[in-house]
Order: sequence, then C-alpha cells, then structure tokens
Amino acid sequence: MRLYAMSCGYIRGRKNIYVPDADKQVFIEAPMPVFLITHPQGNVLFDTGPNPEVFSNPEGVWGGLAKAFTPIGDRDSGVVAQLGKIGFTPADIKYVVNSHLHFDHAGGNRFFPQAVFLAAAKEIECARNPELEGKGYIRSDWDVGLNYQAVEDERDLFGDGRLVIIPMPGHTLGHQVLLVRLAETGSVILTGDCVPCRENFYQRIVSRNNLDNEAAGRTIERLHDLAAREKAMLIHGHDPDQWAELKKAPDFYA
Repeated sequence: MRLYAMSCGYIRGRKNIYVPDADKQVFIEAPMPVFLITHPQGNVLFDTGPNPEVFSNPEGVWGGLAKAFTPIGDRDSGVVAQLGKIGFTPADIKYVVNSHLHFDHAGGNRFFPQAVFLAAAKEIECARNPELEGKGYIRSDWDVGLNYQAVEDERDLFGDGRLVIIPMPGHTLGHQVLLVRLAETGSVILTGDCVPCRENFYQRIVSRNNLDNEAAGRTIERLHDLAAREKAMLIHGHDPDQWAELKKAPDFYA
C-alpha cells in the first residue's frame, strides 16, 4: 500500500482564519491537498481539491468566498492533472473519501463519475442546507449526479484495518479523517480541516471557520488520543511549513 500526497494549487488567505491569535496582517499560501492511497482492493482518493476553473475565474466559481481566499495555480493544478503526473486516471479510483464537502476539498468530485463517494451523512445534510450555500459549500461542486454513500460513524473501508474513516466533527458537522496504517511508515492520519495547521493541534487552538467550535475543541482532544494510541504522523490540511517537509508525488509513503 502506498500513500501519495499532491497539492491542487494553493489558497492564499489570512493565517488568523486558521490560527485566531496570528497577526491579522500575516497571509499564508496553503496547499489544497489530495491524497491517493493504493490498496490491493482498490485505489482510494482522499479529497479532490478545488474546481480547476477557479484559477481563471475565481469569483465565477467561488463567488463571495473569493474575497477571503485567493486561489493560486492553473488548470494543471487540478486533481486529474495531478493524478496523471503519476500515471493514474479518474477511472483508476474506486473510492473517494471526502473529509467534507467544502469548495477546496470537493471541487474535483465531478471528475470521478465511476467512483463511490464516502461522505458523512451529516455532511451531506449540511451541504444540502440552502442556508449554508456559499458558506464553504458550493452545490455545483458535489451535487452533479455522483454515487454518494452516506457514512455513519466509523468505517473500516476494506475490513482489514488499513484504511479507517473516523468522524471528527466541528469544522463541519460531518467532517471526517482517514487513518492510514502503512507497513513501513506506520500510521498516518489525514486530518482534513479539523487541525488545519500544526498550531491547531499542538497548541490545541480552535480555528475560526467552524460550524461548531465546541465540537471542534472536542475533536482536537480525540485526535490527540488517536495520534498517541497509533503513534501516528498527522498531515495537516493547510500548513505550508509542514507541506514543504512532506514527501510529494511521485515520491510516496509505504
């Protein structure tokens, strides 16, 4: 089993969105990561990044969200192009696990019509809520006739303990992480946006952009317990400093 890390461009915004006590004048260019896991029973993609059309038409794709976040990249930054660089196509993907259905994590869902999408039941409910449209959710990103299976609670994807979807709500009500147990590297937790930067985890700082801050705080504690139990490496959703240190495709973790 291999874990490949790729970034579908970058997203520029104020760091205090993620770390509230950061100087409001400090901006970061954060990765919009996707991860490919090759498993003997099928290839799995964790998140799909943004709709690549956003790089040429930010306001047309992201609407008002483009006022707070600037996309950095081009059409070659999209998830299909990133997969192509390591010899994979959308048809090679059996499952897509969405950490959540926000614009920078699910904008590439449209390119995988043959895959089974695994999103939390509560996440699908939130994404369908018209009051949340444009507040992280863009319906045209995810609601395009795809095959969604609503995940309830924890799910061992292949029944062998090597890929486990675990609910970690707070950022959104249906946010989930993926525990990847690799033979050589050991356990890796793909954290999505529940601890977007290292500070959120190590200093137990709750970010600003959550639907439920109390749940987000409890998730950080649960994540500490899980990481300690698994002796796991955490990969944060939007930490540019950590991203610079990680192995990126075509290199991989095994």
